[in-house]
Amino acid sequence: MPGDELTVETTRTSLDILATIRDRDGARLRDVVDEHGIAKSTAHKHLVTLERAGFLRKSGDTYHVGLKFLNYGEYAREQWYWFTAVKAAVEELAERTEEECDFVVDDHGRVITIVESYHKWVKYGNDEGSKRYRANMGTYYPMHATGSGLAILSTYSPDRVDDVLDKWGLPALTDHTITSRDRLDAELDRVSERGYSIGDQYYTEGLRSIGKPVCGPDGEAIGALSVSGPTYRIDGSVLEREIPRAISSVTESLEAELAETAPEQ
Repeated sequence: MPGDELTVETTRTSLDILATIRDRDGARLRDVVDEHGIAKSTAHKHLVTLERAGFLRKSGDTYHVGLKFLNYGEYAREQWYWFTAVKAAVEELAERTEEECDFVVDDHGRVITIVESYHKWVKYGNDEGSKRYRANMGTYYPMHATGSGLAILSTYSPDRVDDVLDKWGLPALTDHTITSRDRLDAELDRVSERGYSIGDQYYTEGLRSIGKPVCGPDGEAIGALSVSGPTYRIDGSVLEREIPRAISSVTESLEAELAETAPEQ
């Protein structure tokens, strides 16, 4: 990995252990030893250190991710300079569209939800056995499979898109997901021409999302707004006119506010 000469091995091991515990929805000491090929005593020291610091909690002989991360995550989110303005914009968009809305940013080649708003009338995936979708705060999504991710990718240079694909690829999540570079390039061209993206069941069957990049005062995308809902509702004039107009209007107002409140360099 580039830059490994600048990393501390013990810290990286702790971080890798945390990732293992998260991915497994909990792990025991033996799981950590087997997964990382380290001595039992070494694994135990990492686990105890993380638990005592609040980054892990222990239930029986199983370790889970601790609530300290919730405290850190909320702090990181609210310290983000544009948070207040973006939060208000997402809420306005949800009221105007009466659909699920969120704002995501690029974090190392994936998008992560940092603001969400669920309109009180929204109902999606309530049938028993159906796959539910909610833009949960702090959740990572592949950029090629979401409307907001495609919106951000459309602002990137080909080299930067290459960097994202080299790291994360183009995995298929549904039968509709974009899985080839040629198709992705064609889709990004359409997004640039249209000014907004349409994620048509790329992430979840039966779900459409419309995304639009939000640019800061320097013209660079700081993230993207998106509106999501079931295909039977996000269709026809709603898909072609109503939501694009609403998201464009909210984005324009948000970008104007960001320009007015930008910190002095």
